[in-house]
Amino acid sequence: MSEREQVEFKNYYIAIFNVNYLFQGINQSLFAVIIPIYLIQFIGVIDASQLAFLGSIIMLPWIFKIFYGIIGDKFGLKKIGRRRPWIISMVSFSGVLWIILGLPNVITAENSISVFTIMGILIFFGVAFGDTIIDGLLLDITPKEKLGRVSGLNWGLRSVGAIAGGPLFALLVVYGGLEVPMLFIIVGIFTILCSFLTFFIKEPTVYPEAKIGKHLKEMFNNKRDWKTYGFALFASIIDSVGILFVSIFILINMGLLASSGTSLSLPSGDLNIYLVNGYITMIIAIGVVIGAILGGQIADRITRKVSVYIAYIITTISLLLMMVPLEWPILLIFSTLVGCAIGWRHSSYAAVVTEISKQHPEMSSTYYSLCNAFANLGSTLGMSLTGIILGATASYLIVFLFMALISNIGLAGFLMLKKEDYEHKAIKEN
Repeated sequence: MSEREQVEFKNYYIAIFNVNYLFQGINQSLFAVIIPIYLIQFIGVIDASQLAFLGSIIMLPWIFKIFYGIIGDKFGLKKIGRRRPWIISMVSFSGVLWIILGLPNVITAENSISVFTIMGILIFFGVAFGDTIIDGLLLDITPKEKLGRVSGLNWGLRSVGAIAGGPLFALLVVYGGLEVPMLFIIVGIFTILCSFLTFFIKEPTVYPEAKIGKHLKEMFNNKRDWKTYGFALFASIIDSVGILFVSIFILINMGLLASSGTSLSLPSGDLNIYLVNGYITMIIAIGVVIGAILGGQIADRITRKVSVYIAYIITTISLLLMMVPLEWPILLIFSTLVGCAIGWRHSSYAAVVTEISKQHPEMSSTYYSLCNAFANLGSTLGMSLTGIILGATASYLIVFLFMALISNIGLAGFLMLKKEDYEHKAIKEN
């Protein structure tokens, strides 16, 4: 037996994983919610196209996750391991940049756009790199019977950070009097501390040798992996668009947004809509966490297949319920169910894909990042297709029906997989 197989998984490792994934989401939420408003206040007048450019270009580092996986699988330190050195160094790098952003005179009205663009790319480079490697650490040490619960909860908390972190910080800024630069410094410090917590995780120091050319080729030359990629492609197809359109639909029903065809406007000019939208997304985030926890529990304690089936059933029902003509308080309850469906889908997906990733022990981090690349592509595809449907029909009800239908395509990919590949109870230990 190798040392890799002898590492004992401690329950407190879960908490360390949790806070790291939570702060990954929080890093994203600051650029989505806080920084755009801060720039407008700081500069006074800003072109919306500049914000759109900023929001898109800072996400570029996430495209290269497969390369970070290759580096993390191939290189490490003999007496420490191949995961923690990368996690601590790259995530701390991002934390230091946040602290720099909070220092006096770093940002001026003249350089603010360029500074946030450059720093955003570098911050997300560190976060994306760390995210890829911590995925690998999770795969290395988490027992098969806990993969669903651990990976599902991690993803749920990252979603909470990304969805609810921004609105919560906005409340602190608006009502708590917290200065935005101080917020940057606080986030930077906690980001660094989270990365150093991984020092308390024991990881293997002996790994199967990663032969990049040989093992990358193995990821593309068998039917099982292509079926897995197909399953991954549609696993997140309604995630981003579901949260977006559910929030908009509820705001329309509340009378805070006016809808004419595909055009939206503020009938009263009331900017409190930002806070209301924040509350809606937080309610959805609560559902995400509940779904992620329950989906992981079912995947580990019963079977992965049952968890996947339930996820698809809840997704279909929740989206169809959004089509029922009811008052907005009821729709708000249904939005929690949509969040639950999204969380459940991902935890069941993660349980399946992480199990299959373990069958590429030399480059498990690379394989998992490749699957997630297909999932991210599916999310983008879902956003594009739904935009086309809305533009053609100008009906949110048809959009929900369309999402309910396409959300089930991924089930075809899952049904083609053999249970021996993803059910931990069916896999014989060597």
